[in-house]
Amino acid sequence: AVVSTQSGHYGRGELGRHNYVTPTSYLELIYTYKNLLGKCRDKVAYQKKRYTVGLEKLDSARSQVSQMQLDLKALQPQLVVASKEVDEIMVVIERDSIEVAKTEKIVKAEEVVANEQAAVAKGIKDECDADLAEAIPILEAALAALNTLTPSDITIVKSMKSPPPGVRLVMEAVCILKGIKPERVNDPATGKKVDDFWKPSQKVLGDMKFLQSLREYDKDNVSPPIIKKIRNTYIPNPEFVPEKIRQASNAAEGLCKWVRAIEAYDRVAKVVAPKKAALAIAESKFAEAQKSLNAKRAMLKEVQDKLQSLRDKFEENTKKKKVPTATLR
Repeated sequence: AVVSTQSGHYGRGELGRHNYVTPTSYLELIYTYKNLLGKCRDKVAYQKKRYTVGLEKLDSARSQVSQMQLDLKALQPQLVVASKEVDEIMVVIERDSIEVAKTEKIVKAEEVVANEQAAVAKGIKDECDADLAEAIPILEAALAALNTLTPSDITIVKSMKSPPPGVRLVMEAVCILKGIKPERVNDPATGKKVDDFWKPSQKVLGDMKFLQSLREYDKDNVSPPIIKKIRNTYIPNPEFVPEKIRQASNAAEGLCKWVRAIEAYDRVAKVVAPKKAALAIAESKFAEAQKSLNAKRAMLKEVQDKLQSLRDKFEENTKKKKVPTATLR
């Protein structure tokens, strides 16, 4: 009745016509009302839930802040200790950094000295090698010539009753280098006593280790009077050359090459000897400088490791100082 009355009043007053309420429209009205009421209730419940959750989060945050404040208060003594340690370590780092810089400067200076001494030693060694490069090939060629000789070749020379002058000349030089004394014999032409090396030569040639003794000859320690005699008497002799000696005996040719090689090596060795002595001194100085340098490098590494350890500790304590602030955030 109320719906009908209000509907009629609305129709006549607002619309200027009659408005009739049917059961169907009435039911639709009730359905629409219930639907709107449900939506409003859901909206209110959702907003209420958000408000409740917000209050819970605020309460949780307040509780966490209170706990953080308690933690910060508990950490305050550690923060003070860490801050003090940081300051102390910083002072040590500054002091040790100066020490490291000084040590590095010393090491660099000694490296320069060591490199200079190494360069000097290398220069002298290169000179020695260059000088020896002249004699070594000659000596190697002579040893190669000896290696071509066989005991039968030596026996042929030994068995000569009247050896050619070239063979005698070579064996004289060999005997002189080996320190073999000549025999004093009568010269048929003058009747005077003269030096004769042939019989001593035959004894030398009869030694089974004759060729081996030549290969192992101590070429670095030839007596000065002996090498002087070889150099002054035999080397300038135009007959004392391998090409001419070959005409008399192939074995004697090899021995001639060996004598000339020993003289050439000695000549170069005399030039090289002072350089070798200088090289030994230079290498000794370099070894001492290198030893000192290694000691300084070890010292530098020790202080660098110590400094790095302090820096690591400084970084660790700096992080400790930052922990309370990070916790509050």
